[in-house]
Amino acid sequence: MRTYARLKVAAESYAVPIANVVEIASLGDLTQVPGSRREILGVRNLRGQILPVIDLALLLGLSSAAAPKQLLVIEAGGVKGSFAIDEVNDVGELPDPTEDAKPGFLLGAMFSAGELIGVIDVPAIFGSLLRRRSDD
Repeated sequence: MRTYARLKVAAESYAVPIANVVEIASLGDLTQVPGSRREILGVRNLRGQILPVIDLALLLGLSSAAAPKQLLVIEAGGVKGSFAIDEVNDVGELPDPTEDAKPGFLLGAMFSAGELIGVIDVPAIFGSLLRRRSDD
């Protein structure tokens, strides 16, 4: 068992290891960045720190009916960023992932209370976005 932040993204359930979570905030006002990738909604000034805001639904290939409302500030390998999400449901222990996930942005998946929950691989997301930026 490990501790995760459970969240909703486009009506789907996901979890982020708490070791990668810095804080939860409102989405707030975003500033568009001309020429940025589609996955980047913009940047947000959060108490003097400029954070890129990643559209997690778009990155995961999900269709969202409503605009995201919350910001999950994350960190991995000394890099900080944030995910635009629908909401954080809970923070608590969940079983280790037992289901394989397609290679990409998930560490795996688990069933909890009859619900399938994908576990987000924060370092893989950062690595992918940084590689794409350097490939441009």
